[in-house]
Amino acid sequence: MAPKRTSDVKAPLAKKAKTVTPETPILDFIGKCNDIPKPCREMLQASVPCCLEVVESDRHKFQVEILDRVAKLMAGVELPKREALREAEGALALLNTEKEKAAADTSEKAATAVAKEGECKEKEKVADAAREVFNGAQTVLKGAQKGEKEFNNKKSGLLAEQDNFNKLMTEGFEPLKHNTYKGKPAQRSKLIAELRNKLSELGQECLADSLATTLKMTAEKREGTFAKATMEFAQEHFNKHKVKVAQTLSSLDAEEAGHKAAVAKEEATVAEKKAALEVVDKEWDAIQEIWIGLDKIRAEAARSQKQLESQTPRVQKTIDKANADLEKFLELPSLFAQLKEKSTGVVEEPEPEEEKPDAEIC
Repeated sequence: MAPKRTSDVKAPLAKKAKTVTPETPILDFIGKCNDIPKPCREMLQASVPCCLEVVESDRHKFQVEILDRVAKLMAGVELPKREALREAEGALALLNTEKEKAAADTSEKAATAVAKEGECKEKEKVADAAREVFNGAQTVLKGAQKGEKEFNNKKSGLLAEQDNFNKLMTEGFEPLKHNTYKGKPAQRSKLIAELRNKLSELGQECLADSLATTLKMTAEKREGTFAKATMEFAQEHFNKHKVKVAQTLSSLDAEEAGHKAAVAKEEATVAEKKAALEVVDKEWDAIQEIWIGLDKIRAEAARSQKQLESQTPRVQKTIDKANADLEKFLELPSLFAQLKEKSTGVVEEPEPEEEKPDAEIC
């Protein structure tokens, strides 16, 4: 039977565990001190454990100098860390001061803007009141103008009535009355109808019918008593109407002057109120522009304040980091001070336990 073949592959060596001693953090710190040459770092790393094994009172000058050198290295690292913390705290203090100034500035500008806004609102009330007065004056003016227009229409109507009536008398009644009308029969009938309607408008219905009948008669038939009386009464009423229209037109002069004076007065009032409104509106616009400018300044100050406030978390984070970094590092000098006080080579004996009394025998 052939012998079993054995493997020539050797088992891997077990990885040697790293020894952790009380001074290991100190040695790690020295190894990271790149400000000194590597040989110096290695020399310190080799010397420090030996120095710490010796009781502080028994250390010779070289050992004391080695440990002092390490202490100076730690102090050299601690100083920048403390300086970084002071700078960060100083930056926060300066930021807080700037924030206080910004808050005061924002408050002042806001108060100024609010005051101007209040002034603007008060001026707006004045402008509204002036506009209301102006609108009222315009309403009164429109009423006066309407009255004048109605009067003018009435006067125009009376003038037209006067002209048409005079033409009807001259071209119609007089020729027909004296039988001198030379127009066509159709035109003659039209004139008679117009004269009849005019008397009817004057409230003389019966006389109107009689006049129409009389004017259609021949000259011989008009010589009768009834025909003559009809013509006389018609003439009398036509004359009364002519006089009445003329008197009415004459009486309108004073009324016309009154309407013109009223319109002129209200036009002057409207012009005055409009000028006053324009002045107030201009003042209001000017105040609004000032207020808008002040509000923009207030908004800019508020934005600046907000920007400063937004920097606080970042600065505080820098402080927290610097403080945590310093506190973490201070654990090393504290450890070093403890190791310097006692020898790392002396094993502290545990305190003896107090003797317990024998248990009583039952």
